[in-house]
Formats: sequence, structure tokens, C-alpha cells
Amino acid sequence: MSIKKPDGRLQLRKKPQQERSIQRLDQILEAATALVAEQGVARLKMTDLAARARVPIGSLYQFFPEKAAIIRALHDRHTARVETGAERVFSAVASLAEAEALMGSAVDAFYTTFRDDPIYLPVWLAAISDADLQRLNSDHQTRLTRILCDIFRPLLPEGSKIDLETRVLLFVYLTGAVVRRAMIADDKMARRILDEWKRSIHATIFAE
Repeated sequence: MSIKKPDGRLQLRKKPQQERSIQRLDQILEAATALVAEQGVARLKMTDLAARARVPIGSLYQFFPEKAAIIRALHDRHTARVETGAERVFSAVASLAEAEALMGSAVDAFYTTFRDDPIYLPVWLAAISDADLQRLNSDHQTRLTRILCDIFRPLLPEGSKIDLETRVLLFVYLTGAVVRRAMIADDKMARRILDEWKRSIHATIFAE
């Protein structure tokens, strides 16, 4: 699987090296998080963000060429959290049965982690409406698939014919979709959705 580099409009214009610059970047992203939580992505303006972060507008543009780059930075925080969490949780798996059980637990963990995050859904919705951000999300799915496949492949029985990469990619993609649907449902329906998806994982993920 190849990974395309994101468009330059989404890149940080400069990567902070000094502590003061690192703190300023964190300050901007915290302000962006607060504004997106309050009013959504569509109403986020660079001037409002600079005022909220208490930085000159010029300093804001030193880091971010446009609003999409800020959304990318918030998106990256979420995806990095998922990827590092997957590596941590699955790294010690010793059998397919254990892997399967942990995949079910991961569905619940994903839901409980991001259900109360006020910017997860707004940022994700913004990402799917922008072609460059869509590629970043696809790249995240590719990386997560690779992480899990590298862990699961040695556990498969000798001579296994399953298409592990495709199955894990579908697990990654569909788990995101299922969890986002559960997030907008009431608690009872959310649990029904998640439990049904976990039953599907159990029945299919490593079946020969």
C-alpha cells in the first residue's frame, strides 16, 4: 500500500524547535479546539483564532497557511492517539483468539474515548469534505492496517488463505463508521450497534 504525501496547504509552515514556539503552537491548537467545540468548523476564522489564542495574526500564519492546516493538525492528534493506542494494546497479543477479543474491546474503547470529545465528529466531517484531508484519513487507515497486520500475520495458521490485509482494512474503516453512527444514537441504540458489530467481527475476522 502506497501513501501519498498531503498537499502543501495542509503542512505546518514551520516546525517549532524552541520551547517558546512549541508553547505558542500548543496555545493555538488549544484555542482552535475550544472554538471548534463551541461553534463548529465552518465558523472557525483565522482572526477569531488569533484573538482566542492571544497571538498576532502574523504569528498564526507563520504556522498555518490556511484553516485547513489547522483542521489537519487537530485531525492528526486524533489519528496519532488511535495508532499509538493500537500499537500499545495489540503488541503483546499471543494468539488469534486473544487478538479477536481485543478487537472487540477496541471497538468499545474507541467509542468511549471519542464519544465525549466535542471536536472529534466536527473535525472528521470537515476532513471528508476536503480532498486533501480525505487522503490524510485514508493514509491513517493504511498505517493502522499495517500496524495490525504486522502483529496478526505471524499468528495465522500455516497455509492460511485469508486476505488478512483486506479484512483488517475493512475492520479499521467500518469500525470508524460504526462508532461514529453510535455516537449520534442514544445510549441504548449505541450499545446495540456496537454489540452487533462486535459479533460480526467475531464471526468473520479470522475465519478461513
